[in-house]
Amino acid sequence: MRALLPQPVEAVDLVETYSVGAPGNGPWFVRVSMVSSLDGAVALAGRSGGLGGEGDRQVLRALRSLCDVVLVGARTARAEHYRRARLPAELQQARLARGQGPLPPIAVVTRGTDLDWSSDLFGAGEPRTLLVAPEGVEPPGPDRSAVEVVPAGKGAVDLRAALSALHERGLHHVLCEGGPTLNAALSAAGLVDELCLTMSPMLVGPREGALLGGWSAGPARWADGPGGPDDRPRRLRLLSLLEEEGFLFLRLAASEPGDA
Repeated sequence: MRALLPQPVEAVDLVETYSVGAPGNGPWFVRVSMVSSLDGAVALAGRSGGLGGEGDRQVLRALRSLCDVVLVGARTARAEHYRRARLPAELQQARLARGQGPLPPIAVVTRGTDLDWSSDLFGAGEPRTLLVAPEGVEPPGPDRSAVEVVPAGKGAVDLRAALSALHERGLHHVLCEGGPTLNAALSAAGLVDELCLTMSPMLVGPREGALLGGWSAGPARWADGPGGPDDRPRRLRLLSLLEEEGFLFLRLAASEPGDA
């Protein structure tokens, strides 16, 4: 993988490239990682994996190796068949040297309990999976020791409260892996500090729609959901641009609302 910006380099160290520099806008640092086709689709046949490649997987490993916690929406966790994070031994050792646990926990954002509780994600083992949910939501079944509930909000998840609760647990650097609805909610609340976007050299075309057997307006964007109080145009600042086999890997820093 080579770097095109800020300086051309033929072979890059991904962990060094994506290491966090300046702090975020709050006591936490929120980085969103997504893959998108050239026409804006974030999934192929319902999953993001069809858009990616080996370079995309390498970047994701680097991002996971740096973060304190991986944040993911319940719908994405179901569609992508999420399991606990896995990292090579050398990246685990690097985390330990930085004072982190060997693996980042997965934090699933959900309003309820419609999840696959038989999956690896919710089985016994470390680190425990976190369930970020409104107050009163609890995992089903008698044995709840494999999951730690993080209450955040009433009736719906309050994302700012969720980040505060994660921060209180020592989880400052948050890597959000989607999906589009969670990304949009974080962006609308002004909680996104960086966007790491993989541009896949593919054209997917419009999604098949359910209305009258026709077609929908187009593919879902990386952030696709209702607006919010801070949902104003932003101009992002390009920090780095990498390339491998036609894939482009953009790292962008968020600016203040209205700076577009």
